[in-house]
Amino acid sequence: MPGLTAEIKQKFQNLACALSPENISCDGELPRAAVEKRYRSLTADWHALERQVGRAVKETEVWSW
Repeated sequence: MPGLTAEIKQKFQNLACALSPENISCDGELPRAAVEKRYRSLTADWHALERQVGRAVKETEVWSW
């Protein structure tokens, strides 16, 4: 397993940013169904990265990098 490389950390940070309430809903412009679809997709990507590094990564950890 590659561990937390700089590239993987950046991917986690990008996902954390995309998952923020204002970004995931496009500042409230998207309908709830679209927001939920985006949320599921982004969290699936997050979990795939966690599997890649071999452990759970919390959002608070990501923002401390």
